[in-house]
Amino acid sequence: MMEETTDSRNFGQRFSHGLNRAEAIYLRALRAIVLIVATILIIYASWLGISGLVKVSRSPASVVEQPAIVGADELTSAEMPEKDAVQPTQKGNGINPQQQAFYAGFIGKYYGIYRKGFEPFRQPDDKQLSKDEFDDSFIDTAKHLAAVRDGQLEFESDKADLESLLHVMTEAAQKPQTQERLKKYKSARRVQVTKQVQRSRTETRRGWNQYSMDCPGWYQDPVGCAVTRSVEVPYTATVKSLEFPKGTQSHNQLFRAFQDRYFSLLTERRERVAREAQEQRDSIVEGNAIGWNSLKTALGIVGGFLTLMFFFLLIAIERHQRRLSSQPPVTTE
Repeated sequence: MMEETTDSRNFGQRFSHGLNRAEAIYLRALRAIVLIVATILIIYASWLGISGLVKVSRSPASVVEQPAIVGADELTSAEMPEKDAVQPTQKGNGINPQQQAFYAGFIGKYYGIYRKGFEPFRQPDDKQLSKDEFDDSFIDTAKHLAAVRDGQLEFESDKADLESLLHVMTEAAQKPQTQERLKKYKSARRVQVTKQVQRSRTETRRGWNQYSMDCPGWYQDPVGCAVTRSVEVPYTATVKSLEFPKGTQSHNQLFRAFQDRYFSLLTERRERVAREAQEQRDSIVEGNAIGWNSLKTALGIVGGFLTLMFFFLLIAIERHQRRLSSQPPVTTE
């Protein structure tokens, strides 16, 4: 009987010892898992916090549009369309004297480029432009002055554009390609060209209007009245003219083509840099929103980390209590 009691007691002790060992293993595993998860959380929270602060710190106002620049080499291949119409503009009054002085000085310098670099290559029967005629044909400073006066044009911006135009056209006039094209025009001779052109003429045709009652006997068969009407009739005409060989353009056409190419490229590039700058600003605004969300997420993760640390503290306290309970009691004599 005593043997059964001893065996039962030994089994209970072994079972209790096994449970204690299993519990200790689970606690160690749980402690390791908590430490690993807490480490991952704190690293992730740090990354979110740093990236969020970087994105939030950026400002859309920091984006600066790059200046649009046009080079002389980009003008030398420009050509004018076959038809070129110039609309003169009435000159206005009430202009700022300083602004008027700038435009007058500019047109004098610009006309000098034309006279020196382009006009020497004109044909004998080409009209020689005076400075006022040149102004009306190419720049029309009166139109610029009126636009500045009416607030449709910013003077400083227009001044910078025209000064840049002056510099670029000075370089373009000296380019070898420009000189070759001007010499080609000066030595060119007109040749007879035959073209088929579409035209129209007005013809009078007679017909019958059954709804008309403006003639005697309109009610008799056939009902209605005879009428005449004008009809536009298309036809093809053969036209002969003396023209320069294809691809040959006058000094005036080249000058205008260069100027038009300059303003066209300038406008195109300003629109592009403005669009790119706006895209950067939009990206920064979007990044700011993402940054704030990242910071909020980081705070939530920090809260989760503190919660895990609380459980880790409980596990540590439990392990400490078990270590103390496993030690034999200290006796004092």
